[in-house]
Amino acid sequence: MSLYTVVTSKDEESSWKEVADLLSISSTGSGFFLKRECGVGSLVSLTMPLPAHLRFYDHDKELYRVWGLVQHCHPVEADDDKNYHIGVAFIGKKPPASYDEDPQQTYRICGITRDGLWKVEEARTPFKTRKHARFRKPVDHYLALVDRKQRTVGGERSVTENISKSGAAVFTTLDIGVGERVKFICEKYDYSGLAVVCNRQEAKGSTPARLHLQFIDNAFPIELINLPEAIIEEV
Repeated sequence: MSLYTVVTSKDEESSWKEVADLLSISSTGSGFFLKRECGVGSLVSLTMPLPAHLRFYDHDKELYRVWGLVQHCHPVEADDDKNYHIGVAFIGKKPPASYDEDPQQTYRICGITRDGLWKVEEARTPFKTRKHARFRKPVDHYLALVDRKQRTVGGERSVTENISKSGAAVFTTLDIGVGERVKFICEKYDYSGLAVVCNRQEAKGSTPARLHLQFIDNAFPIELINLPEAIIEEV
């Protein structure tokens, strides 16, 4: 499917607009090239002739306008021409109220709305780009508890919230704390490696607890995942 989008936003000085061909598209996000760099966490508006089955609203209108949260921005150079590969997550028909007050405000994903789009909140601190891009992709795996001699002593099957070459965020019901080690085993991609728990977010409502893992002895083969289906996350 060949589609284009008109991308608009505001920088510190003025508003800007650029037409871009869509490289990937789903009902919740898209990827495209721009000649302008976009900061991770910033908001852009996309207007495009999106097919009705990929829309959450305005099904009968010719053009679909949706706001997107920039999840990654990577420079790409070819034939002395510099562009940026942008990935955005769709957040809805209107930006947050705080955007009108301060267009330079940055945001982060904090959940999913009732409509199925991404829910955002104001970011409290500046974003730090990860060494390796993290992909919002569910990957089935077995999370094994290990003892001091690195022997498996139990565990559970789970799924990732996102994953990269060097780490992952995973859902869990295990009682594991920051600093402890686990073994991340994924049969589908023939991967097994030790990881240290860098952070833990406790369960909230129907959302289970999350562990943020850093792989310490073996990089995950991220190139084997079907990346065009993933929303790329840099923060």
